[in-house]
Amino acid sequence: MALLAAPKQRIELAGIKQWWGSEISEIAVDVANVEECARERLGVPGCCDNVAGLLCRCGTCCILGVVVPLALLFSSGALKNSIYQEVFVITGVVLIVLALCFCCCNIRRTCCEGIFNLPEPAPLIPPLSRKVQKIVDVKRVLLVYNPNAGKRQAEPILQRVVLPGLRQRGIECEVIATERVGHARDIGMTADLAGYQAAVTLGGDGTYHELVNGILARKDSQRLPVSLIPLGSGNGLAATLRQNMKRRGEEISVWTEMDAVLQWSLDRISGGRVAAVDLLEVEVMNRRLAAVMQVYVGLMAEVDVVAEPLRWMGPARFDVASVWMILRKQGQILDCKLTFADGTTHSCSRSCIGGSIGLCQHFDDKLRSVPQAQLDDGLAEFSTISTDASVDELLAGFLKLAHGAHTNDKVLWNSKQVTALELVFERPGLFNVDGEVLEHDGSLRLRVLPGAVEMLVGQEEAETAAPAEQSAEPIPWQADKRRWRMLGLFALGCMANQAMWIGFAPIEAEVMQRFDVSSTWVNFLSLAFMIVYLPANFPASYAMDVLGCRQSLLIGGGLQLAGAVLRCVRPVGPGAQQLVMLGQILAACGQPFFTDMPPKIAVDWFPAYQRVIADTLASLSMPIGAAIGFLMPTTLGLQNMLYAHLVWTAVSLLLIAVFFQAVPDIPPGPSCHGSHKSFGAELRAALGNGKLWCLIGSFACALGSFNTMSTLAAQLVGPFGFDADAASAFGVATTVAGVCGAAVMSVVVGFTGHKTVLVTCCVACVIFAGLASATVFYVGSSPGGFELMLVAFAGIGFAATPMMPISFEAAVTVGHPTGEGTLAGLCMSGGQVLGIMQTLLIGELLQRNLAKVAWILTGGLFIVAFVALLLFKPKKEAFRVEEPADSDCPSSSTA
Repeated sequence: MALLAAPKQRIELAGIKQWWGSEISEIAVDVANVEECARERLGVPGCCDNVAGLLCRCGTCCILGVVVPLALLFSSGALKNSIYQEVFVITGVVLIVLALCFCCCNIRRTCCEGIFNLPEPAPLIPPLSRKVQKIVDVKRVLLVYNPNAGKRQAEPILQRVVLPGLRQRGIECEVIATERVGHARDIGMTADLAGYQAAVTLGGDGTYHELVNGILARKDSQRLPVSLIPLGSGNGLAATLRQNMKRRGEEISVWTEMDAVLQWSLDRISGGRVAAVDLLEVEVMNRRLAAVMQVYVGLMAEVDVVAEPLRWMGPARFDVASVWMILRKQGQILDCKLTFADGTTHSCSRSCIGGSIGLCQHFDDKLRSVPQAQLDDGLAEFSTISTDASVDELLAGFLKLAHGAHTNDKVLWNSKQVTALELVFERPGLFNVDGEVLEHDGSLRLRVLPGAVEMLVGQEEAETAAPAEQSAEPIPWQADKRRWRMLGLFALGCMANQAMWIGFAPIEAEVMQRFDVSSTWVNFLSLAFMIVYLPANFPASYAMDVLGCRQSLLIGGGLQLAGAVLRCVRPVGPGAQQLVMLGQILAACGQPFFTDMPPKIAVDWFPAYQRVIADTLASLSMPIGAAIGFLMPTTLGLQNMLYAHLVWTAVSLLLIAVFFQAVPDIPPGPSCHGSHKSFGAELRAALGNGKLWCLIGSFACALGSFNTMSTLAAQLVGPFGFDADAASAFGVATTVAGVCGAAVMSVVVGFTGHKTVLVTCCVACVIFAGLASATVFYVGSSPGGFELMLVAFAGIGFAATPMMPISFEAAVTVGHPTGEGTLAGLCMSGGQVLGIMQTLLIGELLQRNLAKVAWILTGGLFIVAFVALLLFKPKKEAFRVEEPADSDCPSSSTA
């Protein structure tokens, strides 16, 4: 690339003469086409560079902690000597336990500080430090839009929302579409700005960056206020202005609330409030450009190049690449010269894996990474991630970035407020300016330009403006330390209920013999929970949304305790079957008070940024309880199982009555529940929500098939040579893998969204259901069949279990303002209806010796669930309006 200085243009900026160049394209890096020689010259790591040690450690852990234990457990069945069998089994279990302990010790801070007990978010600081002194009457604007920004929806949003919205506010506009990278910069440099009161971009932060740089480089020194309507992938500047943590209790993407974001953006334009905000002058290789948000070096700049081969993953590729680079922990030495607000300077050398120099609080709309920054305070935040931090600390810090809780960790994060900065690197490399990847020759010079550009801001930003030291306020809500105790008490009662539901299925033959009943009667002991759920669901949902968690759990716990008592009134025998059935029905009446509770307890007790993990853990109590229920009858026997259920339910009810609190002392966040509406109105709103019905249909098919496999596990595998012990092993494998799947997917969903994870889980269910069907059809109980079935059931558990909590959270998102209990009840009702129908149908097929047809039907429902998910639209289409108006604004865009 040429290193000659670009032609320079002299302009007056903030009273200081500066030289600006516009030919930045000469040092721009095309991340999709970085040649190997360029990688070596710029020191850009490849995806697999310097990972031999990491792969060796991971491979050793996988072999010793997974492969060897599983090989020992699977091969123990082939040994004839019982002593050798026990040695193999014990050795395998010990290795698995040691591996788990080793992993937990090595990621303890990631789990404790990054997932379960996140520190409180950093104090809230307004985006502006000075009051707005200028208001303009906006009647005509120049609107530059990028058709390829973000999700490529700029064109329909422009025509159906933005242009009609501007006309309603009395604003005319001229529209220009960008045609290439750098086009917005050219428009800012050459367009005639006379007659416009503002220039607006419709696109991402990069489009706004280009327009501002173009205006700064004008020969005629014309200036006018600028604004942006965020439609990009990052949208960090809009997030800083919008302050979602204050409004919502968490950082969220602009695409999640696009309607509100568009109206907020249009109101900012029409309001005409002008704030003079800072820019960051960047000097590199005899060129100058202005950063409007952030400049990144190290990991933060290189992640775009490293993530490029993973483009098929969508936006999640950046998170995956970031974690991968953290695991490699490749640092560099920065020689820094810092200039502070009082004019003093300080030179230092920092060893870091990445750094940023920024003006705004957000890296993107979900990462509040520099919470103390203000757009107009004349200061830039120079932050580095230290190589002294361990991988565990780095991963924990990565998870804390979203709400700014990482800033108190001085081992990890070093931040200084500066007015100017000089950086000297060990070699040429990459840096990133507002999302644009550029190359440097080993040095960068940066300087804050106070009040260099005028920007239109909203009424709230103008009214809350104040210096950080005067306006910093703690988050008005907080996470109660007792929230995990409440979740544990709920889980104890829920697991007891699930154990009572499934307890008779693994020992069907013994139950038939001891009670002298038919197979259909035994199936109805489990089917009772599905049948009774439907009439009991809506009273339970009403109780949750009106009476709250505590009263609902007491009601549900009381019902299941009464059922457990009835089942133990008479000893097991031919005369006790009526009491056992009545006890099952009573316990089934208590079921919806537990199964509908996860999203409700998550909202009542957990902050917004922990609700997915809380919902997941609460929902996991169901398969865990079912797994224990599978093991109890074969371990304790029928009579002792009934007594154990009685003790379990009694203890759980007592603990809930004594220790479960109705609500936390301080709310964990703004509630999503529209409490002003009646239960009937909320139910009607939910029933009329088409998006919710797609989700309910998918959830019902997946849960119905999963419940059927759990209820009839022994009968489904029995015709193919598998005994009751094998069926119990399949149930345990399903639960253990389900716990792992829920843990993994609850983290992944934060990066990819609900629909992506649900579709992935559905596809995996189809694949593993196909594997199970193929195994029973062609292999059966012959050598290798048991192991294949374990893998198939584990895969179904891994994929199907996370669908429950994630579907609950998705339902809360699209079903607002209906209460959480009602939404969960609707989802569960669909699953129970299909579960009843499928269980009865498959039971009939099994009695007619049509086991293969039963397996095909079970797997087929997962395919139906997948199709329903494809029709599900989890996010509101912001640009759908009743009467799209034809644009009468002139347009200078060309085809």
